[in-house]
Amino acid sequence: MERVAFIKPARVFSVNFSMLALGLVCLLTFAVPAEALPPFEKPPVLKAAFLLPPDMLAGPLFKVDDEVPTDGLMGRFTLRSELGTFVVVGRELVRIRIAELPAIQQLNNMSKSRVFLDALGKAAVKPIESAANIITHPVQTVQSLPGGISRLFDRIELGAKNISQAASDPDKSSTQRAEDAMSRVGSATITALGFEQGRRQLAKSLGVDPYTTNPILAEKLTDIAWVAFSGRVAVNSMVAVFVPASMAISGTSITNDLVYDTPMADLIVMNQQKMLAMGASEAQTQALLKNRWYSLSVLTLLVTELERLTGVAGRPDVIVLAAAARNEEEARFFAGSVHLLARLKATERPISKMTGRGAVVAITPSGETLVPAPVDYLSWTERIGRFAQRPDLKAPKRSVWLTGKISKAAERGFIGLGWRLYEAS
Repeated sequence: MERVAFIKPARVFSVNFSMLALGLVCLLTFAVPAEALPPFEKPPVLKAAFLLPPDMLAGPLFKVDDEVPTDGLMGRFTLRSELGTFVVVGRELVRIRIAELPAIQQLNNMSKSRVFLDALGKAAVKPIESAANIITHPVQTVQSLPGGISRLFDRIELGAKNISQAASDPDKSSTQRAEDAMSRVGSATITALGFEQGRRQLAKSLGVDPYTTNPILAEKLTDIAWVAFSGRVAVNSMVAVFVPASMAISGTSITNDLVYDTPMADLIVMNQQKMLAMGASEAQTQALLKNRWYSLSVLTLLVTELERLTGVAGRPDVIVLAAAARNEEEARFFAGSVHLLARLKATERPISKMTGRGAVVAITPSGETLVPAPVDYLSWTERIGRFAQRPDLKAPKRSVWLTGKISKAAERGFIGLGWRLYEAS
């Protein structure tokens, strides 16, 4: 597998694949027949140290369980802390959850401070929030989603139902549509004027996502922001300890100013206008906006990265595909795929067209097919084997860009079918 850092030219990646590097050129030149492909494999249980860097295995506030089950594409990590236990799908979300722990600790300290206790005495009773918008049982949520994102690698009908439903609501006012769009994971439902701004300000002071789907952090942000708001105390006066820049929002650095400083309703309208400017229809736009599995931060990241792909045809097709996400894992996968293509376009590969074929697929002006794969560990499963052999993906040149690792069987399978593999670091 070749490694690309988006700055340096591609080179052979030999870590854990030293024998492969010796025969890479031959394998790329002489593709093996389908009957000679490796047998399909069962996704393994891997060691956390194989998938994560040392600083993500353990720290002052956490420890990650040693065993990590995989589903063919992603790992399921268990992050343990005195501040809470989190079952997390995907390395990127592990990184986010680790970065959120100091913020939880800081909020715990704030809740014991004299300033907070004085404000609490003056605060109104907090309205009851809708449980639909905050994931309160992360372990059960993860366990209820068998198969993860793997369905996206089959060629299946995606998005049409969502578009049809969005188009069937022409009588809804813009206000009603905005309310529908605001009903999503990570969004507090308290509507008191000024509360939402204070909650965003508090999240910004801590350097965390105001629309986090971390149930513990989300609840604490809401509780303290409500006390500050209804107790008429400035949020800044509650932030008594300096928060280091290393706690900055993870995975959304491109959009964090928008996320922090733009009111929720305005941010939804901004994303809508950007998608319409890309050529998406009103129904396509509404289908994505109404998908509750996109936190507003992830939605903004997806739309911003699509916007960076200026001049690339087919962006509305990707919006249709993304609108079909049926869990948070899929929503993050689509946003990560588009983010990876935007980086590729800026540094390595010109991109002229995008399509939504189960997964996001890009085409270069020379006709090369690029498949972004922001995954943890790619196994040679039957579903992945079918994807690698799909007739609609055949091209003179085709490549998969991985952010994680790949099994030897999967490497042999893809290369045997004429794919080039890159590690996008």
